[in-house]
Parts: sequence; C-alpha cells; structure tokens
Amino acid sequence: MTLEWTDTDARAVDTARVLAADAVEKVGNGHPGTPISLAPVAHLLYQKVMRTDPSDDKWIARDRFVLSAGHASMLQYAQLYLGGLGLELEDIQSLRTWGSKTPGHPEYNHTKFIECTTGPLGAGLSNAVGMAMAARRHRALFEPEAKAGESLFDYNVYCIVGDGCLQEGVTSEASSLAGTQELGNLIVIYDDNDISIEGDTDISFTEDVAKRYEAYGWHVQEVDWTNGHTEYREDVEALYNAIEEAKKVKDKPSFIRLSTVIGWPLPNKQGDHGVHGAKIGGDEIAAMKELLGFENEPFKIDENIVSATRSNLAERGKAARDEWNSRFEEWKAAHA
Repeated sequence: MTLEWTDTDARAVDTARVLAADAVEKVGNGHPGTPISLAPVAHLLYQKVMRTDPSDDKWIARDRFVLSAGHASMLQYAQLYLGGLGLELEDIQSLRTWGSKTPGHPEYNHTKFIECTTGPLGAGLSNAVGMAMAARRHRALFEPEAKAGESLFDYNVYCIVGDGCLQEGVTSEASSLAGTQELGNLIVIYDDNDISIEGDTDISFTEDVAKRYEAYGWHVQEVDWTNGHTEYREDVEALYNAIEEAKKVKDKPSFIRLSTVIGWPLPNKQGDHGVHGAKIGGDEIAAMKELLGFENEPFKIDENIVSATRSNLAERGKAARDEWNSRFEEWKAAHA
C-alpha cells in the first residue's frame, strides 16, 4: 500500500508537538521529549493504520494501542484530542492536574480509549502480550474456522516501548512468551533514542535489542530516523511500510526498532536527556514554534487542522464499522 501523507498530516504532527510542549510547560513537569519526537508515529497509527471507531471505545473489533512508555502520555493524549476520541483542548491544558482526564500516566477506566494503565515500565508491553493472546482466544471461540487475520474477531495490538520498558525483566518474560505463542497480531515499535532520564543508555543498557527479539522468535525490522529528518515524508513512509509488512506476518509477533533523536526538532535541545523528563523552557519552545511556523502563544493552534483530523478518523471509523456490522449480522444469522 502507498502512504497518503499530505500537508495537513504534517501540520497535524507539528500541532501535536506544540501541544505536548505547551502542556508540560504549563504544569511545570512531565515528559515532553518523546511526545515531540514520536508525534509522527502516533499520528500514523491513529490516522492511517489502526481500526478505530471514535464513537465507541468498547467496539470489540477495534485495534488496541498500548503506550508502554506511559510517562510520555502526551503522545497519546494529543491523538485522542486531535482524533475526537474523547479529549478536548481544556483536557490537554489540564495535563497532570488533579481530577483531569489527562493524568501523568494513562489510566484505564479513567480516560476513554486507554486500554490499560501504564505507569511501571514494562507493564504496558506485558499487557499488550496478554491482549494479543486474548484476541486469538476470541477468534478460536467464535470463528475457529477463519484464517488468522480474516476473522470478525481479529484485531491487532500496537505497542510503543522505550529503552526503560525493555530494561525491565517482566518484558523479557512476556516477550519470550509472545514468541512461543506466535502472536502474529502483536506489533511493537521500539523508540531507540539512546536516552533515559539519567542520561545516555550506555551507562546501563548496551545489548543488541533487535537480536534479542530475533532470539525470542519475533519478526524484526529496523527503521532509522536519525538522519536529520531531511526527507521527512520518506521517514514516515519507511515506518508505514514496516508496519504493513508486520501485518502480513501471521505466525510471529513483530518488533520494529525505530532509531530516533529525542526531542527532534527542538533547535537546541534535541538529543539531550534533559528533555526526557522536564519542561523545555519558554525560549526553546518559542524557537521550535518559530521553526514550525506557529505563533508563540500557549495552545495557539489551527482549528482547521483539528477539524480535518477528526473528520478523517470519523470517516475511516464509520467505514470500518459499517463493513464490520454487515459481516457481523451475517455471522449472527449463521450462528444463532
């Protein structure tokens, strides 16, 4: 498949970056670096890849998304806002404040379209493995004759992980189990940026993660975004193609190692561990907004972009839901 990537998509990505920077700056604490650099990944998943119905967060055939790197919650919150999935601008402005829909880490049963609580590192990936196993069990119960990926009850589980997640022992156990179980409906994107809150990961984490996942029995691909992003669309397309390739593999879980620069495109602080877990600072935010063509005013964004992303997701969701409902009615009639 060919990726359709427009100027509106690019502007929506930059809008998500600005929202992440402004939200963390307003509350005075948080993790802005990853939401800024991975904004294209989240936009790609929500707007181009995943099957989601914005009107129903309990639709059983929806694809699941788990942000295992839960500290980067603005990565997901921005997409829930831009996609019309239950958050509004005031929720983004209330990041990490008591009673808001946008706590520091995503919380299940608190915010719509959050599939599980991801605070402890590694918990998200482990939950994603369980969700992929559950999906296969559903298909075996309700449509056992269907081929993998072709059942009404099939869906994919997408998970974004960071270095911190993969340093935890629980992810090793869960990932080993996923390989043994041949969970072809699980696709993990690893944000390999060589940064943790303490500094460069070389101080504690030097293993070849891709080879580890090959040894677990996963389908492994590598995509490099560290080339300065000079060909921005080509970078996104390379990841899209990797995801599409992963979806074809039905007998192995998929692991995509995505090499990135944390905080890109911050003019002065990209690649700096300081943007991992602290606010960026007004001067740097102003410089980024100037670079991206935004006014230097907190949460000043183009409402036309929000309308466009919401319309796109609503249309995609309705088409997917209508097609599924039609097939579901046939299935019900045949399995009364």
